[in-house]
Amino acid sequence: MDPGSEGQIPPHGSVADLLARLPARSVGRFGRPGDPWNLLFLGTEAEVVAALQAAGWTLLPRTIPASLRAGLGQLLRGERLTLFPPMNEYRQFGRVQDQNWVRVTVPVLRRHHFRLWAVPQAAAGGRRAWWGSANYDMAARFWDLSHVPDPDIDAERGFIAASLRGIPGAALETAGPPGLAREGVNDKGYPFFTDGTVLVVRLGGGPAVDQAGQA
Repeated sequence: MDPGSEGQIPPHGSVADLLARLPARSVGRFGRPGDPWNLLFLGTEAEVVAALQAAGWTLLPRTIPASLRAGLGQLLRGERLTLFPPMNEYRQFGRVQDQNWVRVTVPVLRRHHFRLWAVPQAAAGGRRAWWGSANYDMAARFWDLSHVPDPDIDAERGFIAASLRGIPGAALETAGPPGLAREGVNDKGYPFFTDGTVLVVRLGGGPAVDQAGQA
């Protein structure tokens, strides 16, 4: 996975500095403001994947066609649907999300989920930073192929934190970066509200990241 160098954030010396510089929301359909930011992971790609899988999360295919193929395969094998439906593509740093994570409660209709983007700069100590937005899908809205999210995005942030407690190498904290909207609507017109706090997940040691955002 190559996060590229688009939308680079200027060099910074602390996580607090990084928090202040990160964008507040993703970009959704038709270039409209998307979902608000409420997650920050610090660690390598392998560390992020290992921690989330140990916490019971499923890595959903990154693209819509890949998710359709994976879901069809599960249907043919008689398995519970976890890799379908796809997650809509949102943009940050000039590209769609790098990782999609789900915990399905009712196949197709309800799921915990979030997207992660690799930030094109190192965080404090040369650590890879991953910007994320999370909410809970409560129901499907079929006319525009979207899900109706729970407007309380703090509840989903709390669910993610609870799932990661006790995972080896994962240290959790919260931070209130400036500039985060406390309420609003996303690109599909769905409302959200939040206390403006971001969950910061620090993972174990790993390689530094250079100024172009490459591991």
